[in-house]
Amino acid sequence: LSDMVKHNPEEERRMIERSLLRIRTLRTMVSELLNLTAIETGNFTLRRSPVDVFKVVSEAVEAYREKSAEKAISLQLISSIDGSAEKVLADRDALFMVFSNLIDNAIKYTPQQGHVEVLVSQDGMYLKVTVKDDGFGLSAEEKAKVFDEFFRAKNEFTADIPGTGLGLSLVKRLTELHQGKVTVESSPGAGSAFSVHLPLS
Repeated sequence: LSDMVKHNPEEERRMIERSLLRIRTLRTMVSELLNLTAIETGNFTLRRSPVDVFKVVSEAVEAYREKSAEKAISLQLISSIDGSAEKVLADRDALFMVFSNLIDNAIKYTPQQGHVEVLVSQDGMYLKVTVKDDGFGLSAEEKAKVFDEFFRAKNEFTADIPGTGLGLSLVKRLTELHQGKVTVESSPGAGSAFSVHLPLS
């Protein structure tokens, strides 16, 4: 550290926090790259069983309560289905990864005191989980590329938000491995809604 930092505890704290953030981002990137590589090479094995999706979604929401509270973001879970419709044949850990990625993104790209809603519903023969925010939103060009590997929407609002650009690509791959699909609705300044559709068992 320079002499200035040695005599400035606040600046030293900020430097340590930035370093820790970079380390966490790199660790996440390595994990996501390993998972994507395993999927592409056919070495990713889904361990399917009847899964209570609402329970998995609930756990993912609770895992991000603290992070949302740090930004005073309202994080709500809403369900419009009955218990008999909640089961899908799926890999529980993979679904948790999917929902966690979407909730984490929604919180990251929503400003202070914003709102994030996680909605569970039935859409025909699919169970639908939507993560909706009132954050910065995406342009039409960004929306077309949002599931590409290493793509990150960068503008005056998001330039300083950390991320790997791999999370949404992983969400898409994992959802498709479950014979499902993921869609996005978004526009600049109007937030985003990412919906995962999973076939009911």
